Amino acid sequence: MIRYAACALMVCMNIHSAQAGRPIETDDASVTAHRTCQLDFWTETALEVRQDNFNGGFNFLGNSEFSLGLVAVHGNQEDQSLVALGYKHILQDFTENSTGFGLAASREWGRLKFNDESSQETLLTTIASVPLHGTDLLLHLNLGYLQYSDQTQSDNSVFKAAALDYSFNERVGFSVETYSGVNDSLSWRVGARYTLIPDFLQVDASYGSDYGTFQEVRAFTIGFGITPGF
Repeated sequence: MIRYAACALMVCMNIHSAQAGRPIETDDASVTAHRTCQLDFWTETALEVRQDNFNGGFNFLGNSEFSLGLVAVHGNQEDQSLVALGYKHILQDFTENSTGFGLAASREWGRLKFNDESSQETLLTTIASVPLHGTDLLLHLNLGYLQYSDQTQSDNSVFKAAALDYSFNERVGFSVETYSGVNDSLSWRVGARYTLIPDFLQVDASYGSDYGTFQEVRAFTIGFGITPGF
């Protein structure tokens, strides 16, 4: 099976514009500002695997976002490359007093380097973002359909994710999330972020594991994101 060595923790690229310090696997009901792009770069390291990531989200239409993701996975004799395309549409923006809703779809193609085997993954997601304390404390909920296949097997799963995203002030924020995907394995992750230049540059980090397997499967991420206009 063509999968990350950390398996469920690196369950899928789930391509969207969340930065490493924000929920990674849990999407939110928002897109980058109109005529801007969000470019995220981060590295994720587990016990035997390193994963280098790039994700770019682009808003041409106002309430929709197109995204491109590139991933290189190294280690554990499972070196592979992945490419993903995604689209997210916001049905209703969240405010301090009202819940936001959105839909997202992504398609990922993977290829193992040592034997050229390929994999495909499709994810369709419904998204809700609920303000718990204005927009400073948000609850993000995802429910979706995840389809994975390679040369030897295929798997259809329900993708479930929930995250709390807290903005301590204009520069500092924290997040905690839990999610499941392929094989219904359940994972958790905590993250922190700091804005160096408002509306332009942010640095972030996160740490997580599968439930019950902290000694065998855990991962740390560090990255940054920029949001230039066009």
